[in-house]
Amino acid sequence: MKSALILCLSLAVVALAINSDNPDKRIAEGEQAETNGFPFVVGILISEDEAHAFCAGILVTPGHVLTTANCVIRQTMLTVLLGSTDITRMSQFLPVTRVLLHWNHSATVISRADLALLTLARAANLNENVAVAQLPRWSQVGTTFEGFGSSMVGWGESGHRVDEVVPLQHLQIVRNPIISNSACGRTHNFIRDEHVCTAGDNGGPCHGDEGGPVMITEAGQLTVIGIHSFHFTGIGGCERGRSAVHTRLTEHLDWLVEHTGVYIRP
Repeated sequence: MKSALILCLSLAVVALAINSDNPDKRIAEGEQAETNGFPFVVGILISEDEAHAFCAGILVTPGHVLTTANCVIRQTMLTVLLGSTDITRMSQFLPVTRVLLHWNHSATVISRADLALLTLARAANLNENVAVAQLPRWSQVGTTFEGFGSSMVGWGESGHRVDEVVPLQHLQIVRNPIISNSACGRTHNFIRDEHVCTAGDNGGPCHGDEGGPVMITEAGQLTVIGIHSFHFTGIGGCERGRSAVHTRLTEHLDWLVEHTGVYIRP
């Protein structure tokens, strides 16, 4: 409990300090997300890692978080933050007791099975600000989602400064269309059926947004169809006009059910 409190206070101080200039331009040209509009999105604080200090994820059951393997591979000190779109107002800080990488993940091929499940030390307390994500239906397996509008959120870099520190204070959102994998393959190598790509001039995910959800809206509700894996970066803004690559969840529903028991709709 004491260590969690220290992490909370330290994170609040850092986030407040680094968000004093232009806080509304994040996730590379994004806009501030609706307060508590994404109760299934979590932050993941990573200790003792030079490559990542922070990633995002989604709560798939009260005791499990889904994120990218490349964020948490070989990491032993992870803390999941839940309960707010404002990183300084998180209400729950839960240690991670187990990291399960997807069985087909390759540390040398960044784009393959880039998924990991985190087991929490205790189940998250579900409330109006903390909820499990809605995952794709079994009937959507094989759907490309090409042409669908998507939303992505995260606390990652804005892409306007070199070595921008994350996490930033407010969760940001960007909306881009889902493009075909063949179009995505013109700018990225190793694009497979397990990927879903987005692109647009509105910006896109950036460093620190890895593990965040790619969502479509169905009947007024958000469905997470992908987890952000990798992207182009640049001082002009991550992904501005260039494709971002995400892990397609419909390709991995069996794995999620096997290791979490999560219910998948027909």
